[in-house]
Amino acid sequence: MNSIKRSPYLFILIGILIFLYIPLLQNQLHLKQYIKPLKGAYVETPDTSISADGWFSGRYQEVKDKYFTQNFGLRNYYVMLNNQIDYKLFNVANVDKVIIGKGDFLYETNYIESYYGNNFIAMDELTTKFKRIKELQDILAANGIDLEIICLPSKASFYPEFIPDNWISQRKESNYDRSAALLKKLNINYIDFSKWFKELKNASPYDLYPKTGIHWSNYGALIATDSLKKHVEYNTKLNLRDFEITNIAFSDSLISPDNDIGEAMNLLFPIKSLPMPYANYYWKENESDVKPKALFIGDSYFWNIYYQGLTNNLFTDAKFWYYNQTVYPETEPIREVSKLNLLDEIKKQQVIILMATETNIHDIGWGFVDKALEALKTKNTNSSRQKLYVKIIKEQISQTPEWMIDIKKKAVKNNISIEEMINLDAIYVYETDYCKPQVLELIHKAKERIKNTKEWMEQIKIKAKEKNISEDEMLELDAKYLYDTELKKK
Repeated sequence: MNSIKRSPYLFILIGILIFLYIPLLQNQLHLKQYIKPLKGAYVETPDTSISADGWFSGRYQEVKDKYFTQNFGLRNYYVMLNNQIDYKLFNVANVDKVIIGKGDFLYETNYIESYYGNNFIAMDELTTKFKRIKELQDILAANGIDLEIICLPSKASFYPEFIPDNWISQRKESNYDRSAALLKKLNINYIDFSKWFKELKNASPYDLYPKTGIHWSNYGALIATDSLKKHVEYNTKLNLRDFEITNIAFSDSLISPDNDIGEAMNLLFPIKSLPMPYANYYWKENESDVKPKALFIGDSYFWNIYYQGLTNNLFTDAKFWYYNQTVYPETEPIREVSKLNLLDEIKKQQVIILMATETNIHDIGWGFVDKALEALKTKNTNSSRQKLYVKIIKEQISQTPEWMIDIKKKAVKNNISIEEMINLDAIYVYETDYCKPQVLELIHKAKERIKNTKEWMEQIKIKAKEKNISEDEMLELDAKYLYDTELKKK
């Protein structure tokens, strides 16, 4: 009779033991390939083998513990179960910077902070940044390169009505508000997709933002790319390829990245997403079409354009510098932007596009603008300096008999004219004798010494008029003379 009474507890005990041993059985049966993988970015911990050094140092135990923690049987389902409980009971998303809004609309907190103006930077700093953008845009335009500045939209400003109550605050002027005003005031050529998307919100029958995604929808990225294409055509007077949308249909099966945050939540029972629009379109062929070389510098909003194949159809050899740090596509031999020759990369392009969302607009380009200006100004300065020095060195060569004898011999040997040989020798002397860092520093000091001598500067002005050159060029020549006759010996 007692054994019959105990039987329910026995079944419960057996059930608990089976439940506890399921992970071990899963590991032993090697059924990992049947386990639903987790979405999102994480670093896999490699397994390790035992060794004397690893054992006594504790390194083996540490790595093995991390490996087992990440690879025990059915771990993924336990993670999903934990996430499901937190979501259902506490309305919490176990994803970095993600919160659950009204109606299960998902947001990233940095976009909400930006929308309410909580990350506003100093106005002077913002003004300086956009003045430099204007300067760069003008310099590039003079060199036949179109610099496009793009303000990307934000889900928080597009759907503020679904922001959870505990995140709502008094809205202050944001970085985007100030940036949009500066772009207009400084007469910078730009596209404001943020403003445009808000205007389309109640006018378009097609959703521009997904409920469970953080980026613009696939359809939103498509029409934005078409607008960018027309803007580039207007600025460059080039005809880029056209595409025509044949039909648009809604689907419950979302195409990446329309459900990117929803997937990253890793729930047992995913949040029900809303149907999203997807367009069928084809590219038109026209003999007058061109595909200019282009460089994109931006944040993760670019991926929605890239993975739809839009950039490859509009541009030739299009590159993407992710946050101005990593080079894409992955096939590029150099993946770090810092290791590239910036000036060479700029000269290759016909179009450069800087794009940033409202949360990043204050840092658009992520350092590209300042570095590009520095590279371009150094190039112009060096070109002017080289021209000046080579001219003086050529005069010195022509007035030095011994040097001219050597020039004539080398001209015959290389089968070129004497004038060409003089020019080559002058360039060689300039590059070897006047371009070393220590020489540039000494000449810079000589120029500062001259500037601080009032009488000398008066003579500079007089000689500049006599030689019909600028005062800066005359200053450079006197500094060169001072280096040749005095500083060089020291």
